Amino acid sequence: MFMRKATRYAFLFLASILPLAGQERSADAGKPKKPARSAWFACIAPMPEGVENPIKVAGEKEITEILLPSYMTSDPVEIPADGILRMVRGIPDPEKPGETKYLILAEAKIPEGVREALVLLAPLPEPQGDLVFLAKVQNLADFKGGDRLFINLSDTNIRAKFGRDTVTVAPGKSDIYQAPALAKPTNTPVMYEFYHAGQKQWKILSASTVVLRPTRREICVFNSGTRPGNIKKHKILFPVPVATTQPES
Repeated sequence: MFMRKATRYAFLFLASILPLAGQERSADAGKPKKPARSAWFACIAPMPEGVENPIKVAGEKEITEILLPSYMTSDPVEIPADGILRMVRGIPDPEKPGETKYLILAEAKIPEGVREALVLLAPLPEPQGDLVFLAKVQNLADFKGGDRLFINLSDTNIRAKFGRDTVTVAPGKSDIYQAPALAKPTNTPVMYEFYHAGQKQWKILSASTVVLRPTRREICVFNSGTRPGNIKKHKILFPVPVATTQPES
């Protein structure tokens, strides 16, 4: 029997000016030591117009620039001691000529016990002050290789069937399909369905055979289309970091 586990998100609302004077650096600059806690970023909808990419992520002392791909997660960034990561935009400081002031576009609070987290950025329909995104935090301890994370932003129920196992996700909710332990890539039949409220029945969105890989996770985001019964699915790939071992001395 396959296991699945519901996932709860914390929505963080904050729009203010961040007085950061930390040094900016690229996520791939040099070869820093592996951080004690790491976070990855992904945008679950098209980036709002005017938002720069690569994005700037502010920790406790510094600002890191990372690329946010359309169909993959970002490179990891270090989670600071206070657990707070902010996506920021730099603007000229009107009160201090020649200096930069940072506006907060999104903020995420990673709980203390979470060692690896995924920060999902959901663009707001309308900006709230400087805030452009809602930040949703996913604990990666519950999201392993071969798993599928479903996020339902549509206005109807979504159902995913993996063989004999079924995951149903209500509007505005999320859930994880937890694959069985995988030693190698495994072919699995999958069917996605949505509930058509007008016809009061489940309708097939797509059906195929997919390959579950122990080295890869996937995020599936469902959105409502322009007409009733028109559901769109957006997929984001999330590779599992390759474990490295240190040579014996």
